Amino acid sequence: MKATIVLTVVVAVAACNTAPATPAKPSHDMAADVKAVEDVRNREMTMLNGMQMDSIWTLYSDDVVFMSPDEAMVSGKPAVKKWMDDSMKQAMMSGSYSGGTVTVDGDLAVDRYTGTLTVTPKAAKAMSCAIKGLHVLKRQADGKWLITQDIWNCDAPMGAAPPPAKK
Repeated sequence: MKATIVLTVVVAVAACNTAPATPAKPSHDMAADVKAVEDVRNREMTMLNGMQMDSIWTLYSDDVVFMSPDEAMVSGKPAVKKWMDDSMKQAMMSGSYSGGTVTVDGDLAVDRYTGTLTVTPKAAKAMSCAIKGLHVLKRQADGKWLITQDIWNCDAPMGAAPPPAKK
């Protein structure tokens, strides 16, 4: 009995004196991840401007969710594809990104961006707006980043006068 108590005390003291575990090193290069996410953002706009709608789908996950201004949420690649195809039948779209900030945490990334979007309806005048939005991306098993959430809106309604400059 005495030997059991002594052994228990020795094990408890030894457990208290162990060095803390060193934190696990990230398994990915943060700078490379940020660049990869920025590349997805830039390829998205390049494909939109080039009307490469068959290629743009390579940037989105199968369960992608779109939340665009003044419309219901659209979920899943087939539904988003239909939404985008219907939109392109009504108008041409082009744009540019003017900035972005990428935050990566493990296999998830958030890309907060700004830019300009121009929509030219068939037989109507082009309208532009300053846009801002978020892409949420997830690293796939093959290491590729795909957009899982695309949330954006205009600073002012399309075709409306721009908001007054802040003083």
